[in-house]
Amino acid sequence: MGNYIVEERRFGPAGRSIYGKLWLPVDVEHPQLIIYAHEIGCTHRRAEPYAKHLAERGLAVFAPDFRGGGERSRSEGGTVDMSVLTEVEDLADVAAEAGGWSFVSGSAPILMGGSQGGFVCAIFAGRNPGAVAAQILLYPAFDIPDAIKRGLASPMDAPEKQYFHGWLWMGRRYFVDMWDYEPYSEPMRYGGPVLILHGDRDGIVPLAYARKAAELYKDARLEVIPGAEHMFKGGEIETALGHIDGFLSGLGYLK
Repeated sequence: MGNYIVEERRFGPAGRSIYGKLWLPVDVEHPQLIIYAHEIGCTHRRAEPYAKHLAERGLAVFAPDFRGGGERSRSEGGTVDMSVLTEVEDLADVAAEAGGWSFVSGSAPILMGGSQGGFVCAIFAGRNPGAVAAQILLYPAFDIPDAIKRGLASPMDAPEKQYFHGWLWMGRRYFVDMWDYEPYSEPMRYGGPVLILHGDRDGIVPLAYARKAAELYKDARLEVIPGAEHMFKGGEIETALGHIDGFLSGLGYLK
């Protein structure tokens, strides 16, 4: 396995700056860049087991904290201002910044994201299909538009600010942005290769949403991980990494 270094990076305007970590292989010229989009309420740390594994194999991984993406985010911005679509905007800023990094091949990164982050990747790729080399979606939350309608007659019924499920302060914008959003419309404009990984015991995002996405994408492969719930852990991550290695090898990014 190859060596790598880990760098902290921050960019963007004051008050709106984005923080992230870069896993950069040593002695690999212009390694292919993967951008990891984390789950709601989380940070770049969710990328660590994947980033270490992939960096050892010669790929660069950058994992930003979304603005307002979680209480422990080191990027600037409040969680009450965050929504799926603000994170799509953040990902666009990250991709633009990474496109100027001369030390990686980042003009068309591979996008990798978990849960809401996977949905964010899918939307960004649909809006910018020529700027994304491939996608790896971990239990992607295509169910968000359906989920936010449960218990609400309209988005304006959501309070201006609420402590969502007792773990994250969220604002009304989160609900407004997704209320009339068709989850498979924009994402399916992406025609490149997509790997979807989903657990068959996921009680947060039903497997049916991943199955539908895999059917609608032009070039998608769905791998179901037996016994896995939402947000892989332990051996489930190892199983996921095996599928990821096979996917990337088939595309010529791993040897």
